[in-house]
Amino acid sequence: MMKKSRKILIIDDDPEVQTALKKVLSILGHQSFCADNGASALEILSHNIKPSLIFCDLMMPSMNGLEFLSTIKMDKNSELSTIPIVILSAEKSLEKDVTPFHVEHLNKAFEINDLIGIVNRYCSH
Repeated sequence: MMKKSRKILIIDDDPEVQTALKKVLSILGHQSFCADNGASALEILSHNIKPSLIFCDLMMPSMNGLEFLSTIKMDKNSELSTIPIVILSAEKSLEKDVTPFHVEHLNKAFEINDLIGIVNRYCSH
């Protein structure tokens, strides 16, 4: 049985990270959208695109990852608040800042198998 293709949002200001994630997600059969910061991501989400998973960097210009998390996770009535989010960061010290949001963390020096495992966990149902 073929897996259903899922929409995945990548929020990161590093084009190399965007390209690498898009490539892996495409190989896994998923459609991805990219935003350079939280504000751009909110714009994408406002067009009725509801991803199955969001990868989000923390350190970005305009609207950083924490501000993005606050915006979508605090409105419990919004269906956006139920989308699983994986934080991408090289800064282990920032993990405590995202703890209240109940999100996963993936170190930016991630192993491909860790990435595939996360994608499969959230996108294979």
